[in-house]
Amino acid sequence: DAKKDAYWAHHDLFMLAYAMWPTGFFRLALPDAEEMAWFEENYPGWYDHYGKVYEEWRARGCEDPSSGFIPLMWFAENNHPIYVDRVSQVPFCPSYCKGASSLRVHEY
Repeated sequence: DAKKDAYWAHHDLFMLAYAMWPTGFFRLALPDAEEMAWFEENYPGWYDHYGKVYEEWRARGCEDPSSGFIPLMWFAENNHPIYVDRVSQVPFCPSYCKGASSLRVHEY
């Protein structure tokens, strides 16, 4: 359902952008407890899908590059392949996105 995809797509994109920051030239911050509460209040179900993962990443040390853990590892460990759209260059993960995800993935 396109409406559901649009409702959750920006949350999916932030999660992937954060996971990929060690491979790029930018640094993002995970949401803190106050921000997580705001997201859950305004997007019911957010915490169960995104917040728990962010807490796991934080516990594994993702905010400190010397920890040896980068969030991309979490996607690989949990069998969630990340793809990059060939036209927009936007990353997406059909197996973890919260939207309806009717995407067609062509692997080459």
